[in-house]
Amino acid sequence: MSIIADGLKAFWNVFAAMSPWLLVGFLIAGMIAVWLPRPLVMKVMGSHLGLRGVLRAVLIGVPLPICSCGVIPIATALRKAGAGKGPTAGFLIATPQTGIDSILATYALLGPFFAIARPVAAFLTGIIGGGAVHAVAGEDEPKVSACGCCQGVSEKPDRGLKAVLWQGYVRILAGVVKPLFIGLVISAAVTVLLPDGFFADSLKGHEWLQLFLMAVLGFPMYVCSTAAIPIAAALVMKGLSPGAAFVFLMTGPAVNAMSIAAISTLIGRRAAIAYVAVIIAGAVLAGALVNLLPDALPAGFSALTLQERAPSAVNHISGVVLALIMLNAFLHPPKMR
Repeated sequence: MSIIADGLKAFWNVFAAMSPWLLVGFLIAGMIAVWLPRPLVMKVMGSHLGLRGVLRAVLIGVPLPICSCGVIPIATALRKAGAGKGPTAGFLIATPQTGIDSILATYALLGPFFAIARPVAAFLTGIIGGGAVHAVAGEDEPKVSACGCCQGVSEKPDRGLKAVLWQGYVRILAGVVKPLFIGLVISAAVTVLLPDGFFADSLKGHEWLQLFLMAVLGFPMYVCSTAAIPIAAALVMKGLSPGAAFVFLMTGPAVNAMSIAAISTLIGRRAAIAYVAVIIAGAVLAGALVNLLPDALPAGFSALTLQERAPSAVNHISGVVLALIMLNAFLHPPKMR
């Protein structure tokens, strides 16, 4: 019973600490979903643009709160609308690694350095990966529908506050509610079951091994960019190096076994190999750089435990509100429109 009580306390403390940032993040995500012009997205990622298209695709993808599986249908639509292989790959790499919601949640749990480093790493790997795919696979001209049936929609889309709230707190949140909950459960389990200093004792002096281990563990998993945060925080508190945790934050959301087949079909097998290689190599290199920075995490972070973090009243209230919203999204999943 003591273990269960400690686990529930660790679960709620992390959830409450993230909740205010997640509420703000999902609101901004809803604004992006409603107010970002889709025809513009299609136009700036055309196959004729080459590396310019890659850059634009990555800039669009970094702030979007879309997971590694949710990004597949969007990338497919972009590809069919005329996006090149390079821009599509850059979008696929950069988008799931981070987003407005996960940036804010990262700041709440892991501090400002990680909150800045995650989108920077997503941007750089997106550019390099998109460029590599462009060089390896070249570009073709995807078949684009020539009919005007989708260009003259008579009904004006709803771009008001109601649409923003529905997109942010219903549609987008519904896509991450299950993996976020699972991530929090794993975080609580790690906190309670693993002894303090577990990784420091078992892998002491093997920082490079930790980096590759997290790359291997992150590859087959499906975990969204927000759900990965509490897991990474718990692992660091158990002695995992900050760099290894950063590797997990990159590889876990960016690629998983379920999406490889779809990506191969979308951009080609050779391009998919380059896509995966860039993510893994980029994550290991980024993790190594993070380990060189002694102040990557907030002062005293490694001495804290999730049980000892005391959320404020604002955190508790935000946690209750977000929990009710998540429960609604779980019990009444929205019809995607």
